[in-house]
Amino acid sequence: MEVNAPWPGTVQEIAVSAGDRVERDQPLLTLEAMKMLTPILAPEAGTVGAVQVAVGDFVEERAVLLTLEAGGPV
Repeated sequence: MEVNAPWPGTVQEIAVSAGDRVERDQPLLTLEAMKMLTPILAPEAGTVGAVQVAVGDFVEERAVLLTLEAGGPV
């Protein structure tokens, strides 16, 4: 599954790497828009596939931030 940007903004922090196992609602990265920091949370448990962005990148609305493979922590 793709995790997309809910609105345009700048990536401020990335809290996960490819291969990390995450739980539902775990923070994945932080996006800044209009001077507000918003954590982007995992929509479900799984394993992080590819991280498509880097700190400092400006992303458009609906841009793919990272991929998440189904199957959460055991």
